[in-house]
Amino acid sequence: MRRSTIFGLAAAGVLAASSAAAAGGLRWELGIKTETPTWVRVADQGERSHVVWAMAYTVENKTGETRKPAVRAEIRTDTNKKFLDTNDVLALKAMKKKLQDDSLATAVDLLKGIEEGKSVRCVATFGSLDDHAKKLELRIYGLHDPVTMVKGKEVHEIRYWRVKYERSGDEFGRTEDAWKTTSSGWVTEEPEKKAEN
Repeated sequence: MRRSTIFGLAAAGVLAASSAAAAGGLRWELGIKTETPTWVRVADQGERSHVVWAMAYTVENKTGETRKPAVRAEIRTDTNKKFLDTNDVLALKAMKKKLQDDSLATAVDLLKGIEEGKSVRCVATFGSLDDHAKKLELRIYGLHDPVTMVKGKEVHEIRYWRVKYERSGDEFGRTEDAWKTTSSGWVTEEPEKKAEN
């Protein structure tokens, strides 16, 4: 399995890609490239508007066949808050304009399938993040075949792609404080232990 390296685009990105061999066949894994979280302004009723934080990411399929991943993105802050991808239609429209990319999709669109050798650039929208947060942990689930073999038995393993970000400054003027990537990589969740009778 290949680990990705952090590389620079207009926004910092990371790429992970490969498929890993498991007993009884290939265990697939989709490639992922994440861009730095950014913000867009979304109009409310009247002349009001509000800020929505969002992040573009690209999913790449080099697994040998079409995949229909159930991708789920979430952000956790150092202030103990969690923000799920809302698939906000208005924020998606604003991101298309900001990034000048009308082809941007969402996690819902990935359920239709990604053909072998293709990639899809998506947007996750998280609403108004906590202005007091100075650290973020992004988790993207659904990029990995959850079934593996351990000692001849099928085991369901949850893995996610994690990226950590930091920013400086106080809670004022947060749109001016850019997020910076500090680390990235695959994480395997520990299975819940069953209570013994």
